[in-house]
Amino acid sequence: MDKLIYTAFQSINNALDNKAIRAQNLSSTNTPGFKADMSIGSAGSGYLEQFDTLYTRAFPVINEKNGFISASGQIRQTSQYLDLAVRGDGFFLAQKDGTSPFLTRRGDMQINNQNILTNAANETILSNDLNPIIVPPHRKMIISEDGNISIEPQNSPPGTIVQVGTIGLTLGGEEPLKKSVDGRIRTENGGVPAPDQQPRLAQGYIEESNVNMIEQLVGSIEEQRRYEVNVKMIKSAEAIDQGGSSLMRMPS
Repeated sequence: MDKLIYTAFQSINNALDNKAIRAQNLSSTNTPGFKADMSIGSAGSGYLEQFDTLYTRAFPVINEKNGFISASGQIRQTSQYLDLAVRGDGFFLAQKDGTSPFLTRRGDMQINNQNILTNAANETILSNDLNPIIVPPHRKMIISEDGNISIEPQNSPPGTIVQVGTIGLTLGGEEPLKKSVDGRIRTENGGVPAPDQQPRLAQGYIEESNVNMIEQLVGSIEEQRRYEVNVKMIKSAEAIDQGGSSLMRMPS
C-alpha cells in the first residue's frame, strides 16, 4: 500500500512543479523575446526491499532537467530605432550584474546613463568580443543586420558616420542549451557559445514571447485535475489500509 501512496505523492509533486512552470510562462507573456519553459524531467518512486521480510523502504527518484521552447515568437514592427529582432535562429550575448554571460532574444534596447547599450531588463548587451558596448551621444543610429552599430555623433558635421561597436550574435553553437537556475539561457556546462555573427537583425522590430496562452491555460487545468485524482487515490489507499487493519484485529 505504501508503494501506491508514494507513487501518488510523486505524481502530485510533478503536477505542482508543472503548474509553477505554466504560471511563470503566463506571467511572462508580455516579455519581449521570452522563451516558454517546459519541464522535461521526471519523478517517481523507488523501493528498497529485503528478501523474506515485510520491510519496504520507499524513496523518491528524481531526474530534474528543465528546458525551453525554442520556437521564435511573433515579430512586431515598432519603428523604434533601438528595437531589434533576431530573424530566425540566433541570440544576443548579454550579461547582468557581473554574472556569467548568457544568451537572450530580448531586443527592446536602450542606452543607460553611462552610455552603455542595454535592454529594458537592464541586461548589458555584449559586443562580439564580449565587452559592453559604449554608444556616445548621437543624432542618428543605424544598426546593420550583422550587428554593426554606426552613429552620427553630436557636434559633428552632417553626414559623419562612425562605427562604435558590433553586437555579439550567435546561432547557439552545437552544445545543447538550457535555462540556468537564474532563468537565463546558457550551455549545459554554464558557458555561452562564441560569437559567430551569423544571425541577422531587423532594426525597428521586436520579437514577442513565444508563450501560447491557450495551451498554458489548458495545461494548468489538466495539472489541477491530475492533482485531484492523485489526492483521491491517496484517500482511497488510506481507506483500504484501514479496512485491512480492522479485519486483522483480534476479537475482543
